[in-house]
This record gives sequence, C-alpha cells and structure tokens, in this order.
Amino acid sequence: MAIVLRRLDYSETSLVLAVFTRDHGQQRLIAKGVKRSTKNRASIGIDLLERGRVTFSARPGKESTLSPLTEWRQDEHYPHLRGDLGRWYSAQYAAEVTAGMTEPGDPHADLFDALDGFLVSLDEPGPVASLISYLWKLLVEIGLRPEMERCTSCARRVETDEVVHFSSRSGGVVCRDCEPGVVEKRRVSRRVVQALRSAGPAPREDAAIEAFELLDYHFTELMHRPPRLSAPLRAAIGAAKGPASKAPRH
Repeated sequence: MAIVLRRLDYSETSLVLAVFTRDHGQQRLIAKGVKRSTKNRASIGIDLLERGRVTFSARPGKESTLSPLTEWRQDEHYPHLRGDLGRWYSAQYAAEVTAGMTEPGDPHADLFDALDGFLVSLDEPGPVASLISYLWKLLVEIGLRPEMERCTSCARRVETDEVVHFSSRSGGVVCRDCEPGVVEKRRVSRRVVQALRSAGPAPREDAAIEAFELLDYHFTELMHRPPRLSAPLRAAIGAAKGPASKAPRH
C-alpha cells in the first residue's frame, strides 16, 4: 500500500515517483512506460496524492537510486481534494513535508495510516485543523516534536499567561527569562501554545491557522528552506477567511 507524494514526468511515457508505503517507508521509483497506451492496454497513469497497491524491485543498499515500478493498482484517489483549492494545497503541503522529513526505506506504519486518514478527513470542514493534527503526528513519529510545556533552556514549566517565544533550533518554547539569550526565535500566542499542547485532536480552526503558521516556521527551519506549498496554502487560507470578515453588501 502506498500514497504518491511526488510525481515528475521523466519522458513522454515514464514517471519518477516518490511514494510513501506502509511497510517500506518512502520509496523513489521509476515507472517506465506507464503513460504509454497499446492495443491491448490503456495508459493507466499515476496521479499525485492517490493511494494504491504497489509492487517494485527494491535494491538493498541502494536506497538513493530509483527502483523500477512493476505494478500499480489504484485503490483511492480522494476526489474531494480536486474540487477545493485550500484542501488541495493542504494535501500537497502534507505530502511535501512528509517526503522531506522521512528517510527512504524507513517504515512508519502509523504515520502512513495518519496520512491516509488526513486525506480522507479533508472531505469534512476544518481542513487547517486536520492538517495541524497530521503535522504534529509527523513530528512525533520522526522524533522532532517540539516541547510546548517547559522552557527548552531552563526546563521551567511555561505558563500560557506569560509572554512565550518559540525556537525551532532549541526544540520548543522558551520562557521570558531565557528568551533574551536565544537568537533564533518567534513570539507565539497563548492560544497557539494551548492548541499544540493538545494537538492530538484537531484544534479549533481559528487557533489552527496560527498554529499552522508556527509549524510552517518550524518546518522551514528543519528543512532549511520554506516548503514549496507554504505560500500558496497561506494565500488560500487568507482567501477563505476574506469573505467572512467583510460586511455583507446590500
């Protein structure tokens, strides 16, 4: 079982894919001739963000090279993603950071299930809140969950009624006493701290938007570059918020 995280045209008939498998982690595959139709077989193609059953020829010890794809059977293509820009960008953002933060060949069955569940959940209201829950699960699975309870410098419990900063390099929140000595930091509101402390269930959508901005900052620091979908997703979120904030026309 696999979900397509990246899709790149390799030639007129072939694709290069990054897929996240349940049993074998991330795999990078070359699908030769997958776009070619014949008299006996129609071109199946393989789309970004679809789930299917995959067979490939693994090359032990050569995880950095492309493995040949030998079979793909689509199980789910999450059609609701294609009809809404915010949901489509949320799904692509999740796929991008999953590809960037997981190692080839390192299985994370629970994370695969969480990604599948997140893509299914995007058919419901609150896509940003669902994204936050998935991103938090990703950070937990790869061992980079930020500390939101105690100061990462002095280990003092940080109360949500005080001024709090977040440092990605320090690995979480920094109290007001230690903050002056931390170079890389970002001020964070109390409701974001509270939302991420209970990030198991999806936070409320208003708090989730701020929480996404913080986690987007965190992933930018971890990946040493902004996620490619960061700006489009922010724009889509802003566009979705816009009409609600305007006075109705008469």
